[in-house]
Amino acid sequence: MSNKKKLNVIVLGATGSIGVELAKKFYQDGENIYLFFKNKKKEKILKKIFQPKINQKINFETINFDNKKNIKNKILSNKEIFKSCDIIINTIGELGEIKNFFSLNINKFYRTFDTNFFSHVHFFRYLYPLIKRKKNLLIVFFSGGGTTSLRENFSSYSLSKIALVKLSEILSKEFINRNIRINSISPGIINSKMTREVLRVKKKKFVKKKEILKIKKFLKVSDKTLNKVYLLIKFLNSKRGKKISGKMISSM
Repeated sequence: MSNKKKLNVIVLGATGSIGVELAKKFYQDGENIYLFFKNKKKEKILKKIFQPKINQKINFETINFDNKKNIKNKILSNKEIFKSCDIIINTIGELGEIKNFFSLNINKFYRTFDTNFFSHVHFFRYLYPLIKRKKNLLIVFFSGGGTTSLRENFSSYSLSKIALVKLSEILSKEFINRNIRINSISPGIINSKMTREVLRVKKKKFVKKKEILKIKKFLKVSDKTLNKVYLLIKFLNSKRGKKISGKMISSM
């Protein structure tokens, strides 16, 4: 029997496509899994998927990333989990409106920034006092299309994700404890709610035909894409990967 220490892995947004699939892979490896999600109704489904094996810890907790107070309360009420974690995978995000910038609903634009950027800001600020002395911690979240190249009509999503990527770069230097590493992963095209939303856009003029064809092509290998994301996270938590922080990395 292996004496390898189990990793404590936190997944935020555990009911989304990326969150649940990555959680499954760490679960299958026998690691301790702590799942945070918004929709309480989906807890029963998660409990059927994630049934603890011998000496394995599985925890289920709701969290509302749209609510600053709730973020703070959930972190404090689960502080022992956050203090002991080795990896935090934050998949929280939304696509926002797909429109010409001048046609956007400004309130929806603000909401996308709240979800994709400011919710992470609040999370880091409340989390840091609990983790600042840790000897090892990897934090990963996800950038998306439009952060390194032009993605017309996706300004809400792209701009909010760019802000998050820059926050990652800054925090990697401002974390006094260099044992805390933070990186953003560009996962490529996967079979997720966001991807399906792009394909369902009613006004096709806002999504170029070339992008639709690219999405349909890569959806056929979505499982392989997610496995590459998982292997990248494992590498970033390995001895060789522990010097990498503040980077945006493609898993493709």
